[in-house]
Amino acid sequence: MPLDDVRVIDLTQGAMGPFCTRVLADYGADVIKIEPPGWGDPARMLPPFLSDEPGLERSGLFLFLNTSKRSVTLDVTTPRGRELLLQLARGAQVMVESFKPGRLAELGLDYATLHAANPRLVLTSITNFGQHGPYAQFEAESLTAYAMGGSMLQAGDIDHEPLKTAGRITEYQAGLSAALATSLALLGAELRGSGEHLDVSLFETATHSIDSRLGRLLGYEHGGHIAKRQGLASMVGSGVYPASDGFFFFTAGVQYIVQMIRMIEHEELLAQPEWSTAEARAHPDRIAEFPQYLLPWSVTHTMAEIREACQEYGVLGGPLNTIPTLLADASFVERRFFQQIEHPVVGTQTYPGFHFVLHREEPMPGRRHAPLLGADTEAVLCGELHLGAAELATLRVEGVV
Repeated sequence: MPLDDVRVIDLTQGAMGPFCTRVLADYGADVIKIEPPGWGDPARMLPPFLSDEPGLERSGLFLFLNTSKRSVTLDVTTPRGRELLLQLARGAQVMVESFKPGRLAELGLDYATLHAANPRLVLTSITNFGQHGPYAQFEAESLTAYAMGGSMLQAGDIDHEPLKTAGRITEYQAGLSAALATSLALLGAELRGSGEHLDVSLFETATHSIDSRLGRLLGYEHGGHIAKRQGLASMVGSGVYPASDGFFFFTAGVQYIVQMIRMIEHEELLAQPEWSTAEARAHPDRIAEFPQYLLPWSVTHTMAEIREACQEYGVLGGPLNTIPTLLADASFVERRFFQQIEHPVVGTQTYPGFHFVLHREEPMPGRRHAPLLGADTEAVLCGELHLGAAELATLRVEGVV
């Protein structure tokens, strides 16, 4: 794998940092996840839990974010914990952290110290608002960044308040950006012989996200235009409609409405003045009128039949998959996207596959399950840093590991 010779020390918690290191682990990096003794990454106690039973090894979020990593419990706030972390840093190529700005320096682990210990080390810092600036010490979460990043103003129906896209989209965007930046910095370190400190801001990655935010910013910069939110069906023939076995989403509008009219067997409409030209078909009255033709057709067809019809007539659309239909989607099945990973506590579970697949003779390797808390502490500290069994036992008693 591309990162087979890369060791990553993972000091992150929650979602965006662990997502970054999970992507690195996916492509071969040896990720050593440093967790506080006793309770570990707080994400271990975030739902959903298998069978709704909380437990350090049962969080679906943690299991998803930490595949193929090793877990070492280490209290880096103690002098001995800091020494051991520095030893690990000397043998690593990357360290990723998500502490508040300044916290590493308080621990005696600022970039200057890490660079002195390992000049080729790439340090990736992922924070809410960056390492400096007026917001640097602010608390935030995915919802905050989504709103401040400029997208929520245009999200949701025009007749209601703005809405946030579901889930942790801004955190995963930041994590993916950090993984890309880290990979590029690794190449730079190899070419220069010296590492660097990367400053990844959740706020900034949200503002230039890969959705429509960047386009709206450019539109405002060049024309002073602020895009408004659209209605649930802002174009004729567009929106979500019921099928006989679920729901189907259409994007028609003036560009595709003629094909759609033919698809639903109402070609006689095209002979009527209010439907005969593109200008007439764009009138708001046509948006309100068209469901009376589309609905009787959609509810008598399955999602699969509607998709086949859309493909035949060149109409944009797709079924609203449920989780079971998504897992059974022919494309995912053919490409073997979803993976089964066995875990000693929660058993065999289904996970999403790789972000991209390397085309070569051998298949992509299987992922390892997320580590049990501290499962690799002895192997790393004794096997790689050569601590004796007696010292490790002492450190356990002292709460260092």
